[in-house]
Amino acid sequence: MKKVIRCKNTNNRKIIALLVVQVVLGVAPVLMLTAFVGFELYEHKVLAIITIVLIFLCNASYMITARRYNILNSGRRGEKLLCKTVKKLPTEGYIFFNLPIRYKGGRSETDALIIGEKGVVIIEAKNHSGTISGSWKEEKWTQTKIYANGKITTAEMENPLKQIRRQRDIVKSIFNAAGEDVWIDTVLYFSNENARLKLDLRESDYVCLGSKELMNFLINHKTKMKISPEKMDKYKNILNEARLKI
Repeated sequence: MKKVIRCKNTNNRKIIALLVVQVVLGVAPVLMLTAFVGFELYEHKVLAIITIVLIFLCNASYMITARRYNILNSGRRGEKLLCKTVKKLPTEGYIFFNLPIRYKGGRSETDALIIGEKGVVIIEAKNHSGTISGSWKEEKWTQTKIYANGKITTAEMENPLKQIRRQRDIVKSIFNAAGEDVWIDTVLYFSNENARLKLDLRESDYVCLGSKELMNFLINHKTKMKISPEKMDKYKNILNEARLKI
């Protein structure tokens, strides 16, 4: 039977904080404008300039905060789809969600880490839309979105393959420090099935688009080793002990 271990998602607090900041930044200009007119601040040159500048800064900060909120909230939706999908796996084992990991100078957090009879698998979820293009060796990938009105936008994103490799190296180091040599596979999962992937990948880079493709990969993927229930328990305990020290 699968056992799910949910760790604290550090982004949840950030999302709530950003939502509160958005409300404050949205209300503040209205209050300042009301005061500007009600108290006739426009009659005082210095106060008028200060008020106008503050309103402008609030609006600019609101746009920046809203963009950051949308990015984090989109990521959370991707993680929820990942959780819903992975929990359907028919095999026994353990599933860690939002596992914090640190070894010496390395610090990260895995979206999902599965310990099953086929081995250990780390999954990184991305909920990006549009066309994602890039190479396994590049530091940055590009996201291109075309809107109904013909507008085209491009944005850069950190190469998620490099991110997930760092996570694998940290987890492997944790196991090695406990005297265990563990084979770890990594999977990059794009939860938005409407995304288009134009990626230059190596044979060892596993990328899945949509929940169905991810599930097929996890069920049919062949690994270099089988893990006994006793080993599963041991690996779970090693990771639990490591995260409690963070």
